[in-house]
Amino acid sequence: MGKHDAEVEDRYVSFMNIDCYKHASEVIDCVIEVTKDERYNNPFWDAFKAKIPQAYYDKAPDEKVLYLVCASVFYLEDLFEESAHARGLEIMQKCEYDCC
Repeated sequence: MGKHDAEVEDRYVSFMNIDCYKHASEVIDCVIEVTKDERYNNPFWDAFKAKIPQAYYDKAPDEKVLYLVCASVFYLEDLFEESAHARGLEIMQKCEYDCC
């Protein structure tokens, strides 16, 4: 038989003290930085950037910023891997794990 229920580690993590807006905004910062290089920009990233909520530019916390990032997790990770953007990959993975 397995461990007693009380001994099993609970994977649930509350969102208290996690700034998901900040994480998502940092991911978008990295996307904008990486896609300035034409080798990594394409119509998908142009469309992605067109969907960035005004709240991101206003630095006003809004769940739409996080929703945009979470809806594109695999594409974002691929962009950061392809461009060897270590910071982007690191913050994307943190955002994905903590917030998405």
